Amino acid sequence: MNTRIKTLGFFSALTLPLAAAPAVAYEAGEWILRAGVATVAPDESSDTVKLNGATLSLNGGTSKLEVDENSQLGLTATYMLTQNWGLELLAATPFNHTVSGTGELANLDIAEIDHLPPTLSAIYHFNPIGRATPYAGVGLNYTLFFSEDVTGAADTTLTGLGLTGADLELDNSWGLSLQFGLDYQIGDNWFINASMRWIDIDTTAEISFDNGSKLDVDLEIDPFVYSLLLGRRF
Repeated sequence: MNTRIKTLGFFSALTLPLAAAPAVAYEAGEWILRAGVATVAPDESSDTVKLNGATLSLNGGTSKLEVDENSQLGLTATYMLTQNWGLELLAATPFNHTVSGTGELANLDIAEIDHLPPTLSAIYHFNPIGRATPYAGVGLNYTLFFSEDVTGAADTTLTGLGLTGADLELDNSWGLSLQFGLDYQIGDNWFINASMRWIDIDTTAEISFDNGSKLDVDLEIDPFVYSLLLGRRF
């Protein structure tokens, strides 16, 4: 589904309960813990794949990369500094993505990668005394890539080009995070949370081979992260 359509639908859902009756206000010094489903939907932009610094061209064309989406257990912990302001830490179980080719490498799954995207954000709650509490935040993300493996299909293709012993590595990333969300109270201390954030994730993927050759590409993953969580305040 188109990312813009997803975003519009998401915010339409967030606005439905805004007319609800007032409830217990947030307070400085309390913790808000949430857990549920988080989906990372990359909005990637890729440079062309290069071999030893020159554009890889098998039949006069070029190739780029794309990344699929993945859902995992999402976790957030927010410490309220004031009634409106809080500090939030985002965590999750590792996200797993398939990296595929386009252009001359179309329909080829090239790699499987895992990553963790811990993000620390400053959050402002616009209606801390209401049952429905929208908020916005800005933060800093660190994305750690690990378990980077070239697929069997890609290894066979590369071996056919005389490139053996493929070893993949992705650079870790620092970047800005922006988010919007809504807490909707369903009990004295319990609530449902929905949020959408955008994270700036830029990396360079490099595959090294036994003969010293290298395939590399600059990749901006820049995902939208959609979360639906159950929360409790302490």
